Amino acid sequence: MTVRNNFTYDLNKLGLADNTAINLYESYGNDLNWDNSFLATLRSSLNPKITNELKVQHLYTYQKSSPGDQLPAANIPRAIVENVPSKLSDGRTVTTAIQMGGHRFAQESFKNNVIQLVDNLYYNTDKVQYTFGLDLMYTNAYSVYGSEVNGRFHYNVDTKAGTTALQNFNDLKPYRYYREVPLMSDWGVTGNTLNAGIYGQMETKLARGLDMTAGLRLDYTYYPSSPFNQTVFDELGIRTDHKLKAFVVQPRAQFTWDVNENHKDFVRFGAGIFASDINNYMVINNLTFDGKHLATVDVRSPNIPTPDFNAYRNNFSSIPSLAQFQLPTINTNAPDARIPVLYKANISYSHFITDKFRVGIAGYMSLGRNNYMYVDRNMVADPLFRLANEDNRGVYVPLSTMPESGVPDWLEGRISKKLGRVLELNSQGKVNQFAFVADATYQYFKDGEITLSYTWNDARDNTSYNGNVANTATLSLPVKDDPRDLSRMTYSDNHFRSKVVLAATSPSFLGITIGVRYSGIGGTRYSMLSGANNNGDFVGTNDLAFIFNRSNGEVPQNVRAGLQSILDNPDASQSIKDYILKYEGKIAERNGGINGFFGTFDVRANKKFKLYKNHALEISADVFNFANLLNKNWGVTKTFGNQTLYGLGVPAANGNAAIPGFDRTAQRFNYRVNTAGVVNPSGNPYQIQLGARYSF
Repeated sequence: MTVRNNFTYDLNKLGLADNTAINLYESYGNDLNWDNSFLATLRSSLNPKITNELKVQHLYTYQKSSPGDQLPAANIPRAIVENVPSKLSDGRTVTTAIQMGGHRFAQESFKNNVIQLVDNLYYNTDKVQYTFGLDLMYTNAYSVYGSEVNGRFHYNVDTKAGTTALQNFNDLKPYRYYREVPLMSDWGVTGNTLNAGIYGQMETKLARGLDMTAGLRLDYTYYPSSPFNQTVFDELGIRTDHKLKAFVVQPRAQFTWDVNENHKDFVRFGAGIFASDINNYMVINNLTFDGKHLATVDVRSPNIPTPDFNAYRNNFSSIPSLAQFQLPTINTNAPDARIPVLYKANISYSHFITDKFRVGIAGYMSLGRNNYMYVDRNMVADPLFRLANEDNRGVYVPLSTMPESGVPDWLEGRISKKLGRVLELNSQGKVNQFAFVADATYQYFKDGEITLSYTWNDARDNTSYNGNVANTATLSLPVKDDPRDLSRMTYSDNHFRSKVVLAATSPSFLGITIGVRYSGIGGTRYSMLSGANNNGDFVGTNDLAFIFNRSNGEVPQNVRAGLQSILDNPDASQSIKDYILKYEGKIAERNGGINGFFGTFDVRANKKFKLYKNHALEISADVFNFANLLNKNWGVTKTFGNQTLYGLGVPAANGNAAIPGFDRTAQRFNYRVNTAGVVNPSGNPYQIQLGARYSF
């Protein structure tokens, strides 16, 4: 019997950045994680042909997000000041958003107790090796959802009053207040999940040099579901008590051919079906947003309370809850919701040129189906008007409700006024991923070794959402207009085109070993966003930009000049220039931007001291991103994430009056180009890690 216990405690002060472009110090949250894993393994040899291995594990995990030490433990609302202008050296004015106050989810926590039992029975005959197994796992989870429970105030330019966003902030005049209001003192939910799997596998030799491993696994999972909500059914005809379909049959096989059994040429082929365990946040979403635990408040003028941050710091209960404006937000499962499934296949060929020099090539295919995605079922089915100058982009709120600021109120685009968002988890997501890998390994002088690999990859999907807060599903899918449309397959957020990995280890000398590793990646993707909530849905950052034609005289001069300035800017990335030129006169393609290649070096030194008999002490030093240690301008990542091309409205300047963000008469948004197209270097700086290991 073997018993093992692992304990981890990690307190990451100010490790949680919020999602506004610029966050003040107090808006960073603390992240606490600790877990303990106890594992007991009993291996029994019943006879020369039968062995049984029983494993029992208990895992406890706890994660808590909390405000930074400058704020009270209960958190305070955040204030988001939008369209704060800055004048660049070339005379252009660009804007950004600044946040103060508490982090949006710095009041959530997750506590899990997991018990797992795995039993494997191994039965070996002269020709076949069999494995039969049972896998049972029970999870008891207590989860306190925390996103936006502290509330947020938004401030923007008021062109009619002639005031800036900062002036409105100073004058305590927000244009929007949003909060997820707890309806009970303890709004945490308990979810119990049971995973059960049985499997069998056989390994045998089919012919000379040809081995086969084949198996079958059956998995079933019980997930809790949200209760039936009569109001949702009466208003929208949607049941909220659907259960996830979670039984999956998973055959798989792998063939290995040692050609002529000469141990020089190896061909491998495998294929199978694999079930995915759903992200537990899906369960938390659906249990929490059942209409009873939290209510959504989202109000505009004249219903916005006057902010009083001193009061909020002194008393969490003073944060406005506005009972008269509370609406139930619902998260639930669609009738077709099921566990995601992955269909995988691989083929490879390896050749040993010598005993110490091997080369190989491999191909991989992964087809993901039944991936999950949340869509809003309380959003009107068809656009209520369209933007003729932006490829007839649809807008899902009435034209009459569009404000001059250009910030639409999603509440005006609902089917039922008795409900807020009704986010339904469906299984319409899919991904197609293909990769080819060429690699070589050379063992030289004593124990020195060099390994080199190159990967060509292609990944496309209709949504890259892989689980989190339900709202993240719509945040993560930039669209032309309809956020529920999953018909388009484009490059995935997880796509990259090429990857190079080089690892070299020196021969040991006097017990010292030096290792170098280079890892580089290129062709990652990003999207060009409009900077406006064009479609009028709940999400203000999921709208792809329309790239206006610089030669079209009907396009405002400031927009044409702004686009041209990016193309003429020698400091602007060629990547963003290519993106603009490719989609000029069209809606930008999701993930149509292509990043260049970048990489980092890691260096490791290791020294082993032999002590008494078989006792030894091993000392190691690692420098991650070694080039950055030598020069702060080396080893940085020069790539784009999603870029916002425009800002709304044109500030007053040079005696010209300000132009509002939306022109209701012309039925169009008024933009200004709000980026210079210059990459901000990012990535992790160098890190040094020292280690010691004593063995006996």
